[in-house]
Amino acid sequence: MTTRMSRFLQVLFFGAFLIFVAAIIWTAESDHRQTRTDEPSYGEFMQKVEAGDVREVTLYVSSGAYELDGEYSRPMNRRFHLAVFKEAAPDITRQLREKGVLIKVKESPVGKSWLGLIVVAVPILLLVGFFILLERRLRQDVGGSRALTIRTGIGYDLHRLEAGRKLIVGGIELEFDKGPAGHSDGDVVAHALCDALLGAAGLGDIGTHFPDTDPKWKGADSMIFLQHARKLLDEKKLAIGHVDAVVILERPKLGPHFPKMREALGRALGVEPAKIHLKAKTNEGVDAVGRGEAIAAYVVATLVAR
Repeated sequence: MTTRMSRFLQVLFFGAFLIFVAAIIWTAESDHRQTRTDEPSYGEFMQKVEAGDVREVTLYVSSGAYELDGEYSRPMNRRFHLAVFKEAAPDITRQLREKGVLIKVKESPVGKSWLGLIVVAVPILLLVGFFILLERRLRQDVGGSRALTIRTGIGYDLHRLEAGRKLIVGGIELEFDKGPAGHSDGDVVAHALCDALLGAAGLGDIGTHFPDTDPKWKGADSMIFLQHARKLLDEKKLAIGHVDAVVILERPKLGPHFPKMREALGRALGVEPAKIHLKAKTNEGVDAVGRGEAIAAYVVATLVAR
């Protein structure tokens, strides 16, 4: 379950909970307004009986006391509730009958009231419990995503430029009279990117996997390094979220070649070019890079869990 879906469910169930509680309160208040139940004292009730203002009475029998529920004839649509001692019930019953009041005798509704309360309370408790569990799960998901699913790595590479070498940058060859000196093809973007990916995944660096002392990698295409890094990421169930690179070079201009570079890097990594961002800078004539004697690159890579 994604974090966005968890939050949607959280809002959905919390909203349903509020609607449910509001419906119960509204129903109870509506019933209260409709019935308008009075709770008179014993004396006030007997005055109503004597005046003939009581229309009907239901006598609820319990072990210690009786309860009277009923309706007045005046005022209309007004009910009353009265608890009386068991010993007083016969006298009240006699007077009510003398006044022609309809009397019904039933068992005390205490048990039924508790049952109704349970029926109403259980769904609320279940919903509250579910909401608490959902909230804890959401916190775990968010906490886990912060701790585990986002990783960032940084890579850097620099090569001297020598005459007679091919200038390979970002997986493509550029027309120039100099190229990077190195054990492989000297692609600073690919090397820095490989280091950034390996670093983000906690898998060492490019020298660990492709040492320059191994003749196997003499003049190797650096795209092979990126393809190997991608396989390692797949094994750890990590995917490339975004790559941001800056290449530092005096000449030639790199901007017009970025689309092809992004395509070449994307093919090697198995990602769409939109996830790879490239920038070019000069060193304003400062140090070896500024004098046109070297090329350098910095790369930041972000990985996410699959």
